[in-house]
Amino acid sequence: MRFVANRDRIFRAPVAGEVWSIQGEIRRHPTYGDQVHVEQASLVQPTGRLIIDFLLKNPAFDGLGIGKAKAARLWTKFGPDIHTVLSQGDVERLGEVLSVESAQKLVEAWRAVAEEASVVSFLDDHDFDIRLANRVRKIWPEETLTKLRENPYRMLAFADWEKVDRMSRSLGVALDDPRRQVAAVEAYLYRRLDVKHTLTAREMLLDGLCGAMGMRSLGEARAAVDRALREHAIVDAGDGYQPLGAAVMEKTIANRLRELLAGVPGPERNLFSINLPSIIAGAITDFENSSQVRLSAGQRGAVAMALHQPLSVLTGGAGTGKTTVLHVIHLIAEQVGVPVLQMALSGRAAQRMREATGRPASTIAAFLRAAEQGSVDPESEALVVIDESSMLDLPLMYSLVRALPVRARLLLVGDPYQLPPIGFGLVFQVLADSPNIPKVELVEVHRHAQSSGIPQIAREIRHGIVPPLSAFAGLCAGVSFIEAGDGDVMDHILGVLTEWRGCDDAQVLAMTKRGASGVRNINATLHAMASTAKPKLEGWGFAEGDPIIYLVNDYQKELWNGSLGRIECILISNGRRSLLCCLDGARQEIPEEDLHRIDLAYAITVHKAQGSQFKRVIVPIVRSRLLDRTLIYTALTRGMEQVVFIGDRDAFDAAVTAPPHSRERQVGFSLGTLVATSSS
Repeated sequence: MRFVANRDRIFRAPVAGEVWSIQGEIRRHPTYGDQVHVEQASLVQPTGRLIIDFLLKNPAFDGLGIGKAKAARLWTKFGPDIHTVLSQGDVERLGEVLSVESAQKLVEAWRAVAEEASVVSFLDDHDFDIRLANRVRKIWPEETLTKLRENPYRMLAFADWEKVDRMSRSLGVALDDPRRQVAAVEAYLYRRLDVKHTLTAREMLLDGLCGAMGMRSLGEARAAVDRALREHAIVDAGDGYQPLGAAVMEKTIANRLRELLAGVPGPERNLFSINLPSIIAGAITDFENSSQVRLSAGQRGAVAMALHQPLSVLTGGAGTGKTTVLHVIHLIAEQVGVPVLQMALSGRAAQRMREATGRPASTIAAFLRAAEQGSVDPESEALVVIDESSMLDLPLMYSLVRALPVRARLLLVGDPYQLPPIGFGLVFQVLADSPNIPKVELVEVHRHAQSSGIPQIAREIRHGIVPPLSAFAGLCAGVSFIEAGDGDVMDHILGVLTEWRGCDDAQVLAMTKRGASGVRNINATLHAMASTAKPKLEGWGFAEGDPIIYLVNDYQKELWNGSLGRIECILISNGRRSLLCCLDGARQEIPEEDLHRIDLAYAITVHKAQGSQFKRVIVPIVRSRLLDRTLIYTALTRGMEQVVFIGDRDAFDAAVTAPPHSRERQVGFSLGTLVATSSS
């Protein structure tokens, strides 16, 4: 029989020799005939003669020296009792057929595979996703079920409180069990972490325990918090409490940055063994003469800051010349022999750094991978430059500071008014507000950027002022608004794109994936219209000429999550299908087995676009919990010449005037006198 299983129906691929219990529906396929579409699949322990087949075929038993002859002798000796002998780990009885060493190894291998089946069964019995089995066993590779039964609340690392608590109660855990009390405290702080907060005030925690977590009194809640503190399950941060992991990350980052700030430049540092001020002045003069671009006072100060200070922050809105500063920094660093490592979160942002500076740039993921492999000199005196730093969440910043060379300098570049990190915590936004960090904010918009009018509108939005926006007038520079109901947004998008016909760099930026004005619907509509007479790849929804986005980091292909391009043609050779695409300016052949790595990109989310820029941008505006000032500002500043907002003007105005959602994030990260609740 042929079985077809979606990834949400099976927790991993079966292995030869295993026994699986399958439930599904038989359907006839025009090419393959009858095949079972799997609805439920579970791994079970083999019994009887299936055990012998299992020992011979399963890779888990490779290298044990058990061939057909020994397997046959095991069956002859034990028959159906072989299951009991193996499960009991009876090495002595197995030694009647095998050597003692082989018997011991066989018992260990059997225990490992039997444990996997037992974990899957346990999860399934308690209504957990059985695909969690591998993740659970990775954390507790030995005696997994013993660990879970010892404290069922360990499953909070993988599932929500309600489900874990329901399982724990079914296993006999009482309401006042200390394990449950501590777990409730941790679970509530995890909930807060899910909505980006790393710090929770004491009164809020107590109220949450009595409300959402079902504790019967404030006294019980206080006792639970005290117990969690004694068991080091949470951390007292003075202004409130933190989950242990978040507290460790924030403390590690703060300590590393304080070390950078405390570093006293001396003659042993290459950068200070020369007359740096005169080098900087001369390099700026040479740059201005050769490029006919004159640096503002702020840009000059930013260059000097980055080269003098061991830790610094450069901020500024659209068109203020941050990339020009980076270019000049490279020129000077090369003169004095200091390596510069520049990177950004997204592949597109790294590509822009390469184009703007003419120097190599990588993704942060690539840098961390290189550091892990030992390719980054831990003693390097490199100047590390991170662009689009407003996107850095707490876990990523934690990984970064741990990977930095000991004597490195760090320059964080970004705009704190853009979208905050998708993950929890705030770092760049806190540093940008800190009086303890050397910082330059660029405010002067340069002439070439002023012509579009985008920086001026952006400046008003970033400060909560509703800007005057003109009516859409076709292909021209500027920012306009088309008022439309949710049901009419798509029609207006089509109208604008018709006016822009022939423009090779126009992009729709949506707030969400779902809904009439979401990425999926816009992509489906535009794909259907654009691909009517074009060759299509059957079964995949791609056609020649479709714009696409790459969804993962692929180091071999040098493609990144967010790389954009277009399908050039469909290739079919010897029954093998693939797409020839141009992504980030390079031709790539994407085989059918990798097509899940791409998606249509007539529209992409604003989050995906962060770090990219386009000549012309369309932004649908609908009422949503995601709509706030930072999202509008980020979408607007992706455009270089023209931006058109389409949708609910009242929702737009309200989002601009209201404080951004990121102001509500409560974090414990600080340097010196920073407050716990920080704004961006």
